[in-house]
Amino acid sequence: MDIDKYKLKVTCQTIELEGELDRELRTYILAEYEIYEVATQDNQDGTFNMVYKSKLVGSSEVKQGDKTVKGKSKRSVSQKARILLGDKDYEQIMSVIIDHPEEAVRLLKELI
Repeated sequence: MDIDKYKLKVTCQTIELEGELDRELRTYILAEYEIYEVATQDNQDGTFNMVYKSKLVGSSEVKQGDKTVKGKSKRSVSQKARILLGDKDYEQIMSVIIDHPEEAVRLLKELI
């Protein structure tokens, strides 16, 4: 397979900021993303583009000039867990927790 281009597709996510931004300044964003899928696009000329799809999963920093504004993902804890574990593992783990809540809580408290 002849790869023509490598692309990173970033999903549109909302970053909750701790402060105000200046519309007149350029904004640089450093954020923690996770690649959740890799796909190929056929260019119909014998080449393909490799496309990495990603989701915002953690904290971020937004910079304007010398000023840095901290940001964080608005995802819930369960959404973050689903991303880290993958849908299949998340479903299995949650089923065990729901079926055996007292034992699951006891085991998790031992890890803390």
